Amino acid sequence: MDSWYFNMFLFDPLALFSGNGIDPEKLLLIRIIAVLSAILILIIGWGAFKYFQKKRNFGRFFRFLKKVKIDVHLDKDRLFRPHVLTITIRNIGKHEADLDAPILEFRKIWTKRKFKLNGIKGQQVFPLFLNPGITHQMRVETATFHLYDREIKSFYWARIHVSDIDGRKWKSNSVKLRKSLVT
Repeated sequence: MDSWYFNMFLFDPLALFSGNGIDPEKLLLIRIIAVLSAILILIIGWGAFKYFQKKRNFGRFFRFLKKVKIDVHLDKDRLFRPHVLTITIRNIGKHEADLDAPILEFRKIWTKRKFKLNGIKGQQVFPLFLNPGITHQMRVETATFHLYDREIKSFYWARIHVSDIDGRKWKSNSVKLRKSLVT
């Protein structure tokens, strides 16, 4: 294949099919633009690599490759109006997980109340680092929330929301707290 056709196909594929010939000045301009744009792309890529390497955020940039699988389950001690809710967080994936404090959500039909659970009995538990195959269990008494807000006794469901430091989110099952006309 002639080098002129090869260069035309690489830098201007539509000119190969046009009937008009191309002058050497235009071909030189196309080559210069192609080389400058390749150099610009390399400089931007090198700068982005150095930025992420310097900031140590290179792992966050490729976090979609790292699949973290968390199983969140909420249990209660009694059928209705439970005194203790048990939160079970299990890492079922192949990678470790760094979890933020879970959020306990009480819900009525149109109303929600959310509480952030930082620890148990004054001890700071979260942020929590879970290795693969490790389970963390936490027991929460509902009486502490009822003392804080008396209207929570009339809420129907409870649920746990867990997120990690990278922004991934998981929800637990909904637990029925009391009977209603809807449920």
